[in-house]
Amino acid sequence: MVQAQEVVSSPVAAADSEKTKPRKPRYISWDAVRVIGIFAVLSFHATLLAPLNLPGLDLPPEPLRMDFPFGASVLITVSGYFAAMTIGKHSSLRWWLRRLARLLPAFWVAVLVIFAATQLFAPEGLPRHTYRDLIGNLALVHLLVPDIAYIDLAHWTVPVQVAGFTVIALLAASKRVRGNVASAVMWAVLLVPLAIRYLFMGPGDIVPTWLSIAMDGTGLNRSHLLLAGFAIYRWSKKRMSFTQLYLMLIVVLFAHDLHPPDNDAVLPYAVALVLICVAAYEPAWNGRVFTVLERPIRWLAGISYGVYLMHYVMGTIVARHLADLGVPWWGWVPAWFATAIVLGWALTKFVERPAFDFLNKWITPKKPTGATSPAR
Repeated sequence: MVQAQEVVSSPVAAADSEKTKPRKPRYISWDAVRVIGIFAVLSFHATLLAPLNLPGLDLPPEPLRMDFPFGASVLITVSGYFAAMTIGKHSSLRWWLRRLARLLPAFWVAVLVIFAATQLFAPEGLPRHTYRDLIGNLALVHLLVPDIAYIDLAHWTVPVQVAGFTVIALLAASKRVRGNVASAVMWAVLLVPLAIRYLFMGPGDIVPTWLSIAMDGTGLNRSHLLLAGFAIYRWSKKRMSFTQLYLMLIVVLFAHDLHPPDNDAVLPYAVALVLICVAAYEPAWNGRVFTVLERPIRWLAGISYGVYLMHYVMGTIVARHLADLGVPWWGWVPAWFATAIVLGWALTKFVERPAFDFLNKWITPKKPTGATSPAR
């Protein structure tokens, strides 16, 4: 990507240029999509997954159960979109380090807090974990090593994103992966895992351990989620035709249906993809609902990663203790949501943002104010 560079003749002019440089607006459309994604995650885990996995929690009435998981997939796709948007703003290495600085400190603290809370407060039926599990989760190998238990079931997304961002950074470092070559690479990332799944990992096939780890343990079976966001961004910038985007998203949905874990979430994820395309094509959404709910939507979107990291186990512990006291589902389900939001806010405010700001000073140091551009 060729970027225009401007020669500034003096420090004063440089400062004035920075002050007058217009900022791109933060569109509420993307915040709304994030809120939909995190609300879908909380609803599925609170109303169905936790009650099924932990005796003692009563299932809400069937009309109020969220039985199609798609929220995490939406959040990863949005992450892929913004990865494509930001990859050209820094060197590949710096971009990759910034992604890790945003993801990992909050994740590590969340794992430690959840591990400690499980040991101290988990009710009967919720498994305790070993220190081997703790180290394995902190090292991001809980997808790769079958013997390592998840500290939190929701944390499968973190190693998937780290692996995806690493591959994106490596590809972006090559000057050759541009234009049609980039499109060809994207098609390969979609079609090769599908071919492996169909040819060697079908029902009744004896799957070698190494192949299972290569597909499901590395996150390759979820690469289509990041790729969907990447494709939508390229289409929105006219680097990909609508026909190619349409075909690619059809294959993405096919991959979403074929790769495990099996679920019935293809249709809602397809609807979410349409919504993401609308946000990419026309990000400025207007309407009374956005005017009234703008502040809570932006606030919840801003802490969505923290909420995601903290919601499942911590919400389950609180819900189960309330259920043991005789509180029905209509009491402990709101408590689940409240626990996730409060802990997610705390993780964002006291860990994620300060850690990123601190690390980013080393990753992206500011140029000295008095520095002048070299004459050319």
